[in-house]
Amino acid sequence: MEPVLRDGPSRRDAEPIMARRELTVFIVEDSPAVLERLEEAVADIPEARVVGRADAVPEAFEGVKTFAPRVLILDIQLRGGSGFKLLKLMRAAALKPEVVIIVTNHPSDDYRAASRECGVDHFFDKASEFEKVKEVLVTLQN
Repeated sequence: MEPVLRDGPSRRDAEPIMARRELTVFIVEDSPAVLERLEEAVADIPEARVVGRADAVPEAFEGVKTFAPRVLILDIQLRGGSGFKLLKLMRAAALKPEVVIIVTNHPSDDYRAASRECGVDHFFDKASEFEKVKEVLVTLQN
């Protein structure tokens, strides 16, 4: 973050403060109900917004390339592909959001290991850890 000077009685008395960067989020999810819950979680956070959404790999890749979000939230199982395929395409194109979060109904140890190998920062089970997505986003914004 770049420092910003707060207006004060004189320039000498000005205190540096940090400007908040907008928290831009791209969501890749093929379930309309889960997509809605994720969008609501983002909407609850000041200065955060969903810049795009997709339910398939090609559209997600183009969206991440176009919007360069700070955060990518994605599912593993997608229409016509997987979240891992998207992450491999992104790596080949040198596209790396600040934070990548997987939210899945398939929280196996194999998927967790594959996620780490693909550079995923957080891996959450939709059934039992969904609220942790918002916790991560709030932490990023503070």
